[in-house]
Amino acid sequence: MRISRTKTTSLIGALAITGLLLTGCAGGQSKADACKVLESGLTDLQSELTSSLSDAATDPEGASEALQTVSDKFSDNVSKVSNDEVKKVADDADKALGSLVSEFKTYSKDPASADTTALTDASSDVQDTFLALSKVCN
Repeated sequence: MRISRTKTTSLIGALAITGLLLTGCAGGQSKADACKVLESGLTDLQSELTSSLSDAATDPEGASEALQTVSDKFSDNVSKVSNDEVKKVADDADKALGSLVSEFKTYSKDPASADTTALTDASSDVQDTFLALSKVCN
């Protein structure tokens, strides 16, 4: 089974907002600084990720690599957050993104037999956790 265009579009949408949701974090100290740390470098990766995911049906391994790069960068940023309020929500988002990477890697290795429900669920979890992070940062 190939991943449908609708599921690919949904996945792209969920991931594209990852960088956008954090852009509302303003200057200041404490919570705002933690949000800036999380945002650092993700905006630069967003266009590459969006492009790679739009080609997921034809180049699933490339999309998987791009997703892994974003996940690694976000994990690195989360490790630099010390604000308790932001850290808890960022850890949840990091875990969700890691799960999505895992599901997408499974998909990229064998798209025909991938569990698209698990992929969709992981994508929804990413969207939900990053929305929660956005609320903390705004």
